[in-house]
Amino acid sequence: MWYSELKVSKAIDWYVPTDFRCRVAEFTRYLDADATYDRQQRMGRMYWAWYKGKVVGYMMLAMGHVGKEGQSDLGIDTYGMIPALTIARLATDERHERHGVGNRMIQHAINIAYKLALDAGCRVVLANSEPDAVGFYEKTGFVRFTNRSLFYPDNPSRDPSARRGKSDGDRQLIPMYVDMRADNIPVDSGNAS
Repeated sequence: MWYSELKVSKAIDWYVPTDFRCRVAEFTRYLDADATYDRQQRMGRMYWAWYKGKVVGYMMLAMGHVGKEGQSDLGIDTYGMIPALTIARLATDERHERHGVGNRMIQHAINIAYKLALDAGCRVVLANSEPDAVGFYEKTGFVRFTNRSLFYPDNPSRDPSARRGKSDGDRQLIPMYVDMRADNIPVDSGNAS
């Protein structure tokens, strides 16, 4: 059963839920150890998924880019850096899995990316999936990058979670994306100049 009353909202204060439990211990630890720091340093924007007044999921969004290694998947010949919105963290409380929480947060991120695409430029939404979550991301429209040099197991130093000595720097993450080509975005008919 999917939660029909599920809401996603920006974190507007420094609140962090104390009873959040995720199957992936690193995602629970992130809330305790690094989420506040990342928000204070403007490294990302936290969003909470709420159900009946309780936080049942979270995601951290940050700006990112696709470098030359990933551009062939987008059909682009070495443009430089392609602007992207990155889902830096996405977690559902294990007591609320399989109720549409993750799907709702992904849709929220894609909606934000569409707005960015219209206002400032944003070609893709990026995510680094745990191996057992690849199917979930694929069901929400993500595809795997084909270039093996993007895969963190081959180059763990590129994993942003390895900063500040985090214990998950050697996790095997699968880089994935949703391409938001310009022809898929509605044209704003407002004041053209």
